Amino acid sequence: MSAPSLSIHSLERRQVTGNVEHLTFEFGVNVFVGRPNTGKTMWLQTLDFLLGDTGANPYEQSDAEGLAEKYEAASATICIGGQTFRIERRWREAGSKGKVFVDDEGMLAKEFQHWLMEKLGIPLVNFPKGNPMSGQTWPELSFRTLLRHIFRQQRFWSDLVDKQTDNEKHASLLLFLGLAERIYSNDYGKLVELKLKSMRLRARREQYNETLNDLAVDLLDSEDATFGVNETTVTAALKRLQNEIERLQTRKLEVLTAASDASLPASERSRIAELGHGRAAALEEATEARQKLLATEDRLAEVRRYRADLAAEIERMARVADASELLADLKVTHCPACDQGIIPYQKPDHCFVCHQHLPEEPEIAGLGEVRLQFEQDRLKAELLEAEELIVILERDVDKQTMAYRNADETLRTIEVELAPARRAVAAVAQTEVSAVDVALGKAAERQRQMSRVAAALELGNNLTNQIQALEDEIKPLQEKVDEANRSIDFSAAAQKLEEGMNAYLDALNVQRPDTWKHNMVEIDISKSSTSFRVGRKRWRGALGGTDTLYFLMAYQYGLLSLSPISGMHYPGLAIIDVPGEFSGEEVKDSENFIVQPFIDLLAQEAFEGAQLIITGASFTGLQSVHVQRLTYVHVA
Repeated sequence: MSAPSLSIHSLERRQVTGNVEHLTFEFGVNVFVGRPNTGKTMWLQTLDFLLGDTGANPYEQSDAEGLAEKYEAASATICIGGQTFRIERRWREAGSKGKVFVDDEGMLAKEFQHWLMEKLGIPLVNFPKGNPMSGQTWPELSFRTLLRHIFRQQRFWSDLVDKQTDNEKHASLLLFLGLAERIYSNDYGKLVELKLKSMRLRARREQYNETLNDLAVDLLDSEDATFGVNETTVTAALKRLQNEIERLQTRKLEVLTAASDASLPASERSRIAELGHGRAAALEEATEARQKLLATEDRLAEVRRYRADLAAEIERMARVADASELLADLKVTHCPACDQGIIPYQKPDHCFVCHQHLPEEPEIAGLGEVRLQFEQDRLKAELLEAEELIVILERDVDKQTMAYRNADETLRTIEVELAPARRAVAAVAQTEVSAVDVALGKAAERQRQMSRVAAALELGNNLTNQIQALEDEIKPLQEKVDEANRSIDFSAAAQKLEEGMNAYLDALNVQRPDTWKHNMVEIDISKSSTSFRVGRKRWRGALGGTDTLYFLMAYQYGLLSLSPISGMHYPGLAIIDVPGEFSGEEVKDSENFIVQPFIDLLAQEAFEGAQLIITGASFTGLQSVHVQRLTYVHVA
């Protein structure tokens, strides 16, 4: 075998009474025989539970009542690549229901599946359950999913696999054939993730552009509106609005000039112009003085807060100094380790606590006091500087307040002198100036709105840049994934399984001529799907009931034939729970021919360590098989 194989050596069930029921199996073909209702299926159900089932007990899905109460635990001895392990489930033990014990080491069922796949050398992969671009999380291809191909239960003989979607069947086959880890690679997962991000950003950009277009299209000229909101149309609209505003401002100036000429004598015009210039200068001076005043007041408030902090710190330092004076003369009276009273030490030149020789001048005497005094002096110096700075800033505030008041008073005086002239001009041109102001206000508002639209376009451009950055990542990754996919020979992999299935059907015809009268099985495998055909038809449409049973046996044989092939990951184990009737009659020695191809296959040197466990009512006369017989018939 090229990879580690999985085989079952023994199977046990422990009753609550302590009695143990035991089965043994060997490498090669094991026929598990007994009349109907002797419990073969329940034993295999127990084995299925041991191999990582997440249920509460082996019999919760069974119609048989009382089995979960009758038994308290089950175990199996398994062999993986020459190593032997004992696995156990204890469903009646508190805290152990969901655990699998491997050599008495407990692990959760999912952890056990990971452990088992690692031991078997089967890679862990995640696969898309449907469209890879759907955005759904890719589930893990678990050992339980693979086990549905390895173990054909008695109740599932109508399809390739027990209750699996096409995607799960396909992913499982790809993994057995050694293709899944190459198809569902990390690069492919990252590629899908990047494409999904790009798709979401594109959808967001498209929706954003539609919303922006709906909101802003009315701001555009009728000619530009047909082209929608974009950089060109927005730039044109902004330019048009700026020209409109400049035209209205010019028009307002012309109206006011004409009104001034009509309402004011020529002798007063020069004075009015002089007052206008004076007003502008006074307004600028008042604004500047106000800004300086506010800045100085902020600085003054900041320095006052700093002075308050210094005063509080000096007060804390004073409290520390007072405390140090109170505690300075305290002596150590008890040992800091054992809390016993200190016995006066007989050597006055040695420390009475640590017994070390005392220096002539204590090294630490007074250092704390000196440090404290230094900090107090520093804080007092900083407090003095802060108080001096506050005095200077208060003088600046008074000076700037006076400057602001003077400038404001000058401005008010000019405003009073200009008021009659304004009233005279307004009386002549009030209506026209108001109309121009209204139009100017509308144009200015539209300009502000269009400026916001222009800013909003930047977000769209940012989305475009993000999309382009993703595309730059996607392109080389796509080429890498495509190259990896081109190197995969799907036909060769499908042919291996195809050859195995057809070898079984040919062997049936050798054992019993004309058992399989149909064409050979053909298998097509691609990156996304798998199809089985008999002739030109899909297998389910081409086969009747009995032929379906032969076909499914061929499928199990075909999978088992993959075991020794390098690069493939089938674990060399098949478990087949044959239905009570096969080919329309009870399975006895007349049906030995369905097992003989497996015997011949596993007898080959390449299949050393592989195993088949198959149930039946008799299988009398088979050679080179291990027989495990049950005789007790359970009756209701």
